[in-house]
Amino acid sequence: MNFRIYLFLFAIGCYQSSCMHRQRNASGVEAAMQNYDRYILSMNVDSISSIYTEEGELGNIARGRDSIRKFLARFASFKVLSQISRTDSILIHKDTAIQSGTYSQKVIVPGNDTVSVKGLFIAKWIWQRKEGWLIRHMETTPLK
Repeated sequence: MNFRIYLFLFAIGCYQSSCMHRQRNASGVEAAMQNYDRYILSMNVDSISSIYTEEGELGNIARGRDSIRKFLARFASFKVLSQISRTDSILIHKDTAIQSGTYSQKVIVPGNDTVSVKGLFIAKWIWQRKEGWLIRHMETTPLK
């Protein structure tokens, strides 16, 4: 194969990967959650807040993108080493998806201690025609 074919195949792969969260099905929800995991891993608060709807809620702690961004900015000195979510179920009805599963995270907190947390999550996703799946509400429950 020549260079142009490789370049074309690479471009198609990148396009499919970046647009997967714009599929209005369970695969799209899963791809959107994988984006969320990547955003958490990099602790890019702008990207994290952008995956929420304008009135999105992070538990009962923060409501709205600006509030979520401000809340997460307080953790700028934390270094996320790993962020993994595993889906147990995705239920879709019209423009709403409810995803539940488990998460695990390893973080270096201020003082250089490493903390590992695991828990359950429930995410309510809303389909937006231009943006794809966005989180309306995310709730987590740590496991002991």
